[in-house]
Amino acid sequence: MEEPAFFPEQNRAYDIVHRKGKHLACVAPHVHDATEIYLNLSFLPNVLLGNQVMAAEPGTLILIPPFQVHQLFDRTDEVYERYILSVSAEWLEHVFPQGNTKYEYLKNGGRPLLLSLSSVAQEALRQSLEELLAFGDDFFFEAMACFFGCMEQIDRIVLTKEEGKKGARISGVQQTVNDMICYLNEHSERCVTLAELSGQFYLNPDYISRIFKQYTGTTVGSYVTLRKIARARQLLREGYTVTQAQLATGYSSYAHFSRTFKKQTGLSPGEYRSRRG
Repeated sequence: MEEPAFFPEQNRAYDIVHRKGKHLACVAPHVHDATEIYLNLSFLPNVLLGNQVMAAEPGTLILIPPFQVHQLFDRTDEVYERYILSVSAEWLEHVFPQGNTKYEYLKNGGRPLLLSLSSVAQEALRQSLEELLAFGDDFFFEAMACFFGCMEQIDRIVLTKEEGKKGARISGVQQTVNDMICYLNEHSERCVTLAELSGQFYLNPDYISRIFKQYTGTTVGSYVTLRKIARARQLLREGYTVTQAQLATGYSSYAHFSRTFKKQTGLSPGEYRSRRG
């Protein structure tokens, strides 16, 4: 049985949690409707984030926009510590006026960030997140002021740090998997087979299956499905019709699309669309 991921309350601006311990089971790759901000305090050997698998050192800030496929930790034998600040994407859309691009990194699915922090910056952010945690479920002015203080601190880090070069290490095999992920995403309108990947990368299909599962935590087929349904969720949230989302994600059969969507999300495409703000 997989350990459930952290999902925020949909009627709140944000949710925050501090977790430290061993996973009972691996958390499979997944997506959220919210923006997730991690202060990671553990070594992460295989971070799946966007189109890349990489290693991340303790003391990294990880920003995951909505509908971004990700898996950060795939071990059950080591302690994993992190703070997770989850910010409602719907709330962000209401707070900032249309056309505002200053905080695009919180919403743009093409730009997940993994940034290395100095020990000073790491400790300062940790203290701010602890202060926010202390408010619990209270959403008074004081709590929101603390929340905006955390967001301002994170914004300063994003503006002053170089993206993705410090705090991330990519091995040769991880780079091969990254190239495969990019290929799958570039051809997401159709079903890419193992045989096609084998011909494209001159690798044995069994080897491809093994390294893909090892470094992403899922199979090639499951990754493609997760990516397609994530895209469909995003389109439905943006106001596209169910038929438009179905066709845009390469499903020729509505029944297959609806069945797959409900298996991934627990809701039919129509039910999911009706919940958008």
